[in-house]
Amino acid sequence: MSDQPPLRVRLGFPMVLLLSAAHALFFVFAFPPFALWVCTIIAPVFLGLMCALAGRTRDLLLSVFVVQLLAWGYLHWWVLDVTVLGFFALVVYLALWSIAEAGFIRYLVRGSLRTPLPIALPIVLLGFDWLRAYVLFDGYPWYLRAQPLIDSPWFSQFASLGGVWLPGVLSLFLSAVIASYLRWWWETGRYDNALISTGANMMVYVGASLGLWAASGATPWMQRQMPSYTMLLIQTNLPTDNKIGWPYEQQIEDVTQFIRDTRDALEMVRAEGAEVDLVVWPETMLPSIGFEMGDEFSDAIERAVQAFGVPMLVGSPSYHGLKANGQGNVTWDAHYNSAYLVDATGPPYARVDKVFLTPFGETMPYISSWSWLEEQLLALGARGMSFDLDEGASITRLLLPSQSDEQPALRLAVPICFEDTMAPVVRQMVWQDGQRQADVLVNLSNDGWFGSDDAGRAMHVICARWRAIENQMWVVRAVNTGDSVAIAPDGSVVARVPSGPQTPGWVRAQVQAPTDAVPLYARIGDALGGLMAALLGVLVCSEWWYTRRQRSKRTGGTPE
Repeated sequence: MSDQPPLRVRLGFPMVLLLSAAHALFFVFAFPPFALWVCTIIAPVFLGLMCALAGRTRDLLLSVFVVQLLAWGYLHWWVLDVTVLGFFALVVYLALWSIAEAGFIRYLVRGSLRTPLPIALPIVLLGFDWLRAYVLFDGYPWYLRAQPLIDSPWFSQFASLGGVWLPGVLSLFLSAVIASYLRWWWETGRYDNALISTGANMMVYVGASLGLWAASGATPWMQRQMPSYTMLLIQTNLPTDNKIGWPYEQQIEDVTQFIRDTRDALEMVRAEGAEVDLVVWPETMLPSIGFEMGDEFSDAIERAVQAFGVPMLVGSPSYHGLKANGQGNVTWDAHYNSAYLVDATGPPYARVDKVFLTPFGETMPYISSWSWLEEQLLALGARGMSFDLDEGASITRLLLPSQSDEQPALRLAVPICFEDTMAPVVRQMVWQDGQRQADVLVNLSNDGWFGSDDAGRAMHVICARWRAIENQMWVVRAVNTGDSVAIAPDGSVVARVPSGPQTPGWVRAQVQAPTDAVPLYARIGDALGGLMAALLGVLVCSEWWYTRRQRSKRTGGTPE
């Protein structure tokens, strides 16, 4: 917007705190368990208002910090069951990001250049989201501003052009226009000029949105006549302590039950006259040392595959170069979080190793370079856990052989655990030099870490839904404790385990190979988010330089 109004209103701490609380409340409402996507547009309106109208910067930052501590704590309460120290560290860390967002918005809109809110708000929020998601501490791409928009077809389909960032630009610009109008009205008591200016901005917004919508080529995926494949997703309900302590006797009992459940599910599917191309188990549900050396668990899966007559994609640890020393201790050369495609042809089986370790779940960014420090922090905040996984050497894709002449072999990209939340990692799995290298994304995960918090599981599904739109392909998820789902290329969930999360179950997912079309996202990836971060740097540096220059003029000096 142009013609910024005179700065007459200076809100005191009580009103700033009230606006901050409203912003945090609508921010929380946008995400599961509420999942009200329209709140994604409402929440930044309050943020923009308080940044522009707060009388004192310290009132703004203090209110944001206090309220966002509560908001982030509510969204992450499940972490308390894993690590109390880690919970407080994470909540404070995220609240500091919230302070930075508010501080920089205020710096720009109240600075010497008077950057308009429709420019400052999207650039600051998306720039910081990109830095938090993919840069600092290996990234934390959860609860990004635009992610709730997955439930709005109008916004979400733009992700095939610019990832989650393009819907974010559109929604935050809309929020900022509304905030600018309210700010003008609040400061001047007039609505005529503000209404005209807002209307002009909205016309530009709608025109740009329609143009982008046409460019996205949003053809309904149902109209694409491509070969289809049937996958049977098995959902287990194993507590999270399988990562810390899973007694051998319990392992035998659990794996036997998993195989029995898989057999029963196959029989039910076949009784309906359907056949299954692939059975999928969740992450690390086979407590094996890997199929290369073999043990009773891998042997049990091989027997099951022979009996079922269907290949199985199984999540399992894999150990390489195992050695026993004289003291009875066992060492190894490498230990991976892996997925094996086990078929009737026998070993060796194709394997995928996890290439991106979960920050603070499987590795400590920066800290893991010092083993002693890592051990002390684990003992202090997460006793019983060990970070001994190695990163996979390279991205590997699996090939599911065709079962008929109508079905060509299917290329599978297999993000493990939280890899499907990292858009750049998934993009590397699917695309290479602008050419598609995978036809279906199969995510194996263990969401038992969320405990009784189904909102965390729902958030993980939201992340996977964005990957479907960005890469224009089917995504299926076999998840311990749920939520095991099949996601269409338009981001909609078309099948899920009927019994819901925190229960054992299964779901049949019928997926299709993708078309030859290459979405723009395949070429540019998350560059739009990086551009927002770069523009943020340019705006901040410009504001600093201009303010310094103006101050120098007033004092009669020259800037250095």
